[in-house]
Parts: sequence; structure tokens; C-alpha cells
Amino acid sequence: MGMMWFSYNAHQLFLRHLCDQNDKLRYGWQQHDGRSFGYQEIIDDAVNISTTFVKRHNDQTNDWISRIAIGATASASNSKKNDTPKPTTGLFLYFRLEDKGQFQPVLLGGELVGVEGSTPSLGDFKIHIRQSDPVKTTFLSAVLPKVSLLRETILSGVLPQNPGAGLKLVGHTTQTPNLIVLELAVQPGFSLDVVYEPMRQETTRSNGLGSWKTPPLDTLIHAKKQAFRDKFQKVFQLIERGYSDEQNEFAQRVFSNLIGGLGYFYGESLVVSQWSSTPSKYWTTGLFTAVPSRSFFPRGFLWDEGFHQLLISRWDVGLTREVMTSWFNLMNADGWIPREQILGDEARSRVPDEFIIQNSEYANPPSFFLTIESMLDSLDPDRPDEVDKTLKFFEFAYPRLQAWYNWFNATQTGSLTGSYHWRGRNITTERELNPKTLTSGLDDYPRASHPGPEERHVDLYCWMAYGAGVLARVAEEIGENPLPYRTAELYMKQQERLDQLHWSDKHGFYADFGRHTDAVRLERQQAPRQLKPGQPAPQMPKVRVVDRDPKPGFVNALGYVSLFPLMLRLLDPSAATLGQTLDHLRNPNLLWTDYGVRSLARNSALFAAHNTEHDAPYWRGAVWINMNFLILKALKFYGEQPGPFQEKSQRIGQELRDNLVQNMYRQYQKTGYVWEQYVDGEGRGSHPFTGWSSLVVLIMSDF
Repeated sequence: MGMMWFSYNAHQLFLRHLCDQNDKLRYGWQQHDGRSFGYQEIIDDAVNISTTFVKRHNDQTNDWISRIAIGATASASNSKKNDTPKPTTGLFLYFRLEDKGQFQPVLLGGELVGVEGSTPSLGDFKIHIRQSDPVKTTFLSAVLPKVSLLRETILSGVLPQNPGAGLKLVGHTTQTPNLIVLELAVQPGFSLDVVYEPMRQETTRSNGLGSWKTPPLDTLIHAKKQAFRDKFQKVFQLIERGYSDEQNEFAQRVFSNLIGGLGYFYGESLVVSQWSSTPSKYWTTGLFTAVPSRSFFPRGFLWDEGFHQLLISRWDVGLTREVMTSWFNLMNADGWIPREQILGDEARSRVPDEFIIQNSEYANPPSFFLTIESMLDSLDPDRPDEVDKTLKFFEFAYPRLQAWYNWFNATQTGSLTGSYHWRGRNITTERELNPKTLTSGLDDYPRASHPGPEERHVDLYCWMAYGAGVLARVAEEIGENPLPYRTAELYMKQQERLDQLHWSDKHGFYADFGRHTDAVRLERQQAPRQLKPGQPAPQMPKVRVVDRDPKPGFVNALGYVSLFPLMLRLLDPSAATLGQTLDHLRNPNLLWTDYGVRSLARNSALFAAHNTEHDAPYWRGAVWINMNFLILKALKFYGEQPGPFQEKSQRIGQELRDNLVQNMYRQYQKTGYVWEQYVDGEGRGSHPFTGWSSLVVLIMSDF
């Protein structure tokens, strides 16, 4: 089921449907519990469209209801121009059959009042449509060839009308529809309830919907809202931590948009491998996952999901077990998981071609180890049933985590024993200032200027050391032998070993190693001198120019990569390198800002630099919330360890927490959005971005 809408009062038709940040709408879940209730508001000029769903699932019923209500915004309601006509909104409410089966419109007096049908997975069902105040409607029953043609299919069923008369639908166009659409024109004060009712299998009779009728439904929605508020306070305890009611409400909305972004996707990935350079289809499968951004990244990303589940598991660890099971079921026989999940026609239609094909030799940070560690830390002996379910999940996950870890060791090791190296960098590119490392998750973060097999990547080394420690803990919990992983962890955490591979005495921080020069720049190519008469000079692209040959050495790029030994807590609490790392982190001339820790130091050669003439800087100075969360987690850890840097860690952690929370809340008040990244305090990138930026809720709660 979905909705499109448009304004009758606009000068031209603008049919809204998909979440699109270019629409400049303010929208989002105000409350969402991840399972049975959600309340969302969409502000479109003078109109406030709210959507609410309530789901009942017990031994007697598995029905749900969705309410769409049209209201006026506060500014429109307070307008002194009482003679201003109420805005009229045109709605298309559509029902699409994805499964095998059939459904038909239910008509009363020629108007659509419901849908009934049957599918193998749902059985027999009815959908009832109830208006608060009856308005004239039209409908369409049609065949939808594929979901990417939904808008075109609906508009093809519109009757010719006089300008300003709206969009009226033609009715039946087929006797075997897989798309049914209701059209209506409404004004503020109108609401519509859509009730899904599974039929009793033994009698095919209705379950009876008396209890859904208003006012009991209003009472149930009110009770669900209060239950959400109560649980949120119990889980995160923000009021007790000194946050205001307004900040608590901000956190509720941020959390709700993460958990409300959980979705089910179905299809197959396109994959190339060492065995075939021609893309082939991965097996057809489903994926239950959260998404980074409904408007810009409405699909699953492997390394994002580990951060998403840190917050979701705190609220409902059962959901996290389901999500991680779904992801681990995507693992192939070698232990590889595709890093970006573009499943189905709808998802594929919103992704540039260059990102659709996955390569089975390319990795992504194994951030699910963060979630696993959090689940281990949260095992509560006072909830034995939940502990038992989580331990059973660990028994399922452990061999898959082993396979994943072994795949990294088989495919991502460096040329020097014990080192690691992200695959997937372009060694032939001429247009990138510094070839991207998309596989690391840090995209354009500066690495060795000239990629090659001699590279050593400190962030990947840290992920492997950290992952070994988490695997050892899981093994201990489920009665497996932890020794191989504990040995690997201790070996890789040896200060001498880590420093030998990645500490630069020259630069004074942890760094990548490779063939590198800072003397690179982008320069526009010269147009051909020989042009035909009247032929305009072509616009030539910018290409990379290397002014000084690269040399093997540590890469002079202080930033998030340099902080990984800190972030994943590999450093000894008394290590001198910990003190130096903290000094760099807190230095406002390098990484520190009043809004969070920068991704790249101000004195870096590529700070805020475009990577191509069209690619704006991404991980080259902006503040990212997921990395700042890991920094805070590390500062809390070192602030609890006796040693020379305990007090400094505590002080920096408190400052950083306050800076992050205050700025994100300030930007939310100003713009209505949580953002992908923050530059000089201002929100940048995709929005709303309530993927890992929603970790601000844990920042408020935990630090």
C-alpha cells in the first residue's frame, strides 16, 4: 500500500510520491516502535498529512489499520486571513499485489470501498476503506508491468478533465488487476482509515472489526503513543540525564526514523568475481534491514547496518537478531557478503549504474562486530528468556562470523606478514586526485596516492584485531574454543607490532603505508589545437597531474584512519601513542571543532579538496556521527582505565558529547533534518539521514 498526493491550489501539477530530498519537505516518524505502531507527519506547504498505523498480532487476529489524516499546518491555521479558502489535496491511495494470487476492488454505488483477494503467503484477506466524511471518489484497477512504472501507470488511467478539475480515474481497465487505486480530493479535517483483515481459515468469515471503530481506535492510538513515550524513557533515560523535554522529543523522532526505516527488500544482486568479469545474478533472496536515508539511500548497506543495530538492539534486540540473520543469509560459500544491497527493480531504478554491480573480492568494514559486542555487553541475567534467544542466535551466527573473518584473511591481507590492504582501488584512473577506497567505507579519505600491493591500511588492521576479540567472546559464551581468536587478538594488539606496521615517527600518528606523494593536483586538459572551421572548442576534463614522484612511506593524512587504534580500543592505557593521539584529536588546528571531530586534519594536503572536478569532498574534513560515536566510546573506556590519560580522556569525552548533541539539536531546530555529515556546524549531504547519525540518541544516553 502506498500514497501519492498533489495540491489543487498549485499553479502546476506536482505529484509527490517517493521520498526525495529535493522536494524540500519536512517529514518523518514522530513515534515508531518497530513492530506495531507508528505515527508520521508530512509538512507540505500549508498542509500537514499524518499517517498512523496500528497492528494487532495475537492468537485471534493479525490485522492492522492505517489512518491518513489531512490537517492544516500551524502557520496556516493561525493565519489572520479568514477568507482564505481551505487548501484542497488530491490523494491517490494505491494497493499493489506483489505476490502470486489475485485481488479485486470492492465497490458500493460505483465507488471503491475496499479490496478483497488471496495470496499463497497471506491467504484470504479483505481491506476496508472508511472515510471520516464521505467525499466523491474515483478508482482504477489496472495491470502494473513493474514497480518503477507505477506513476506512469496511474497517470495513464486519468480521465481527461478541465484544468483545475483534478485527476479523476477511469475505473476498470482489466479483470485481473495487480494494482488498485483510490482517488479523492480532500481538505483539512478529513481522515481515512484503511483496515487490513485476514480471514479466518476455518470459516473464511470476517474476524469482526468492531473494536477498530472510532472512538476505540482513537483510544488505542493514544495508548500506543503513551506506551512508546514510556518505553523510550525507560530505555534511554534522557530526562534523568538532564535533557529537556524538547531534546527528549528530538531524540524520540531521530530514533523513530531509524527504526521506522526498517524494510523488507527482495531480488538479486549483480556480481562479478575472479571467475567471471561478466555480471551474473546472485541468488534471489529477501533482506530485512534498516536504511541510511529514506530519501537518498533507501536500501541496505553492510557497514552502515552494524551502526544502525547498535541503537535498535538497545530498544528491541529481537529485531536486531532478525536483521542480522537476514544479512548473514546473504553470505556465499566463501564467506563474502555483498556490501550494497540493491534488490529489485524499485531499488535498482534509484542507483547509478556504476554502483549496481558488486565484486566478490571487495570487502566492507565488518561493523556487525560492534553490534555483537554490544549484545554481549547487554546480556541481562534478569531476562533469562531473552538471554537464551540471544545465545541461540550466537550459535547460528558464530560459524558465519568465522567464515566472514576467514574470508578477510584470505582476500584482504597485505604483502607484509600481518598487514591488511583494502582491495578495489582504481590503479589506472586519471581523473581522481586520490583514488577512492569505497570498500573501506571512507570513500575519498586520502590513502596512498598510487595504489599498489605494498599498501597497508591501518583501519582494516584494527577491524581485524577488534573482530578477533569479539569472536573470542562469542566462543566463550556458547562453549566453543576461543583460543585461536584470543591469540590473534593479543598478537595484533601488541604495541610493538601495531607501531611497527602503522606508527609514523615522522608524522607522529598512526597512518597507512604505500607509494605516496602529496604533490598532486587537478588540471584541465588542453583542447586539441586542430579544429575545423566553426567548430567550438570542446570542454576538456580535469585530470590528475603528479608534480613529484611517489615514494614508499607513511601517508601524511591525519584523520579518522589515524584514530582507529583509539576508536577500537587497541591501545594500552599507558601507551605514549595514546597520549599523542588524544593531543591531535583535541587540537583545533587539526581535528577538533565545536561541532565534533573532523574526518581529516586542517593541515592535510587534501583537506576539503574535490577528488574530481565533479566529486565534492566527502570524508575530507566533515564531521561524521558514527566515527564520533566510536571516539566517544573509546574515551569512555580510557576514562575508566587507571593511567596517565584517564582524566584527559574523561574531559575530552564530556566536551565532545556536548558539542555533538548541541550542534545536532540546533541544526534540527533550524532545518528540520538530521544530516549525513556536518561541516563547520552546518548540516551537509543527504537528509533526512537517520541512519548512523541517529547514534546521537546513544550519545545522549550513554556518555
